[in-house]
Amino acid sequence: MQNTNGLAYDLSLFDAQTAEQISYEEENQKNGGNNKVVRLSSGAADKLHKRKRNPVKIFGVSLLMVMVAVIFSMILYNYVVLNEYNDMILTANKTITDQDNLKAQYQLKIDRCLPANMVQDYAENKLNMTQANAAQKEFISLTDGDRGEVIRGDEKDSFLTGLKKIFHLG
Repeated sequence: MQNTNGLAYDLSLFDAQTAEQISYEEENQKNGGNNKVVRLSSGAADKLHKRKRNPVKIFGVSLLMVMVAVIFSMILYNYVVLNEYNDMILTANKTITDQDNLKAQYQLKIDRCLPANMVQDYAENKLNMTQANAAQKEFISLTDGDRGEVIRGDEKDSFLTGLKKIFHLG
């Protein structure tokens, strides 16, 4: 209380109070001040309700984080390996293209050096060869009864099978 010019002012009436504090004070006055409920400030309540750590939850969260890290690492590793394989494929395709171009160049050189009509003239004049005509061609036909049989040779021969083959027993 402050005394100014003979007037008394209760400054505590002007303090900001929450609705909980006002209702608590009213209840306490109704009960005659015998209320045994103790109200704590938020700082004191935080100290009392200190968070207790659950070791199972901590282990579960840690395990989950490790699993996420491992999966992320595996994805990253697979991405790197995939890029290396793509580079190898591109290099192989470039090599194939280069070899095909080289083959075409050599084929052109061969065709330029020895044309087909020169080969035919050489065969007719020097080697006395002629082209086959229709009378020289003979066609054969197979009847439906002809069959071929494939004998497997990849089987491992034992001593007994070798003897059977020698004496034609089997």
